[in-house]
Formats: sequence, C-alpha cells, structure tokens
Amino acid sequence: MLPIGIGYYILFSMTRLYLMRHADAYDENGVQLHDYHLNNFGKVQALQLARRLSGNKFDVMYCSKIRRAIETCETVNEYHHNEVMFSAKFNEVGTEDWPHPGVVTKPQVLGDYKVTSERIYTIFKQVVDENKDKEVAIFTHGNWIRVLLAEILADGDPKTFAHFVISNSSLTIIDVNEEGFEHIITVSDGAHTHLYETKI
Repeated sequence: MLPIGIGYYILFSMTRLYLMRHADAYDENGVQLHDYHLNNFGKVQALQLARRLSGNKFDVMYCSKIRRAIETCETVNEYHHNEVMFSAKFNEVGTEDWPHPGVVTKPQVLGDYKVTSERIYTIFKQVVDENKDKEVAIFTHGNWIRVLLAEILADGDPKTFAHFVISNSSLTIIDVNEEGFEHIITVSDGAHTHLYETKI
C-alpha cells in the first residue's frame, strides 16, 4: 500500500524475495567444500543475520542442499520456525573458469554459463509464480545470486556477472510486481555484520 496523499493510498501486489548467501565456511587455506561446516566467524555472521531478520514474517523458506547454506538457514530459522524446502536447485553453480574481470573466457565455458543463467532465472520465476504477494527467503550461494542479477539486468551478460561481489551472509532483496517486473532493492547488504555485536 503506497500513500499518494492525505488519507489516500494505492493498493498494489508485490512479492519480496530475500536472497541470502550462506555465512563463512572457508578453512585456513581458503578452501570451501560442499560438506564444510560454518567456521567460527561464519557462525557469528549467521547469528548477526538472524538477529537482523528476527522481526520478518517469512511465508516461505527455500534452501540449498549444501551444508554451509543449511547451517545458515537453521540459525536464521530459530526465530521463525518455518518449514524449509530444501532443494539442489539453489546449490552453488559455476567453476573457476567462469567469467572473471580482465580474463578472456573460453567459448565452451560461456556456453555452460549461459545455460546455467537461463536455468536459474527460470527457477527464480517459478518461485515468484508459486508465491504471489508473499515474503520469500532463499538461502543460496554467491554465484547463484550473481547469475540471477546479471540475467535480470543484462540478459545474463557474463561481463555484468563479473562485476558483482556477493559477500558471506549478505542480503540481496528483490521485489517483483504483479506484471513480473523485478525491482532490485539491495545487493550484497551486510549491514548486520556491523550493527550487531555477537559472540559464540
């Protein structure tokens, strides 16, 4: 409901999606594998994210099937007690050969990137279609979010993908109106990591 003057409002339909990258799970060598637990810093990040979202009323929660995303989701969901839909559709995507700034990407790699980009956008649209006028939480991964943003803004242009950095435990918020137009509200918002002092 938007105010347009004293006592007058416009009623409109909007679906809001909270895309959350998992918290930190890198080991001391900078490696992060599928079965890694959150490290101590990641546990703090997840608690900070949970505190920030404690007042939200999520209608639906989706989560990747990778452990670091699951543990982030579980921490946030302690405030909400939602039933979570776990799906590999939200797992991390891409390889080290995917587009990087200043690096020429091989044609076959670009082909893989394009197929993945279109698949993720299709998944995103399905989630929107199934959850009209709802608040949706999606616990996923950095490349998944970068691909989606590049698809929305530039039809999946790999150079656009390379421009984005999505931080651990950050929030990317997208509103979708009833015509299907995407409004990007925040990208890689990590304000909670500064707002809330949290210890484990």
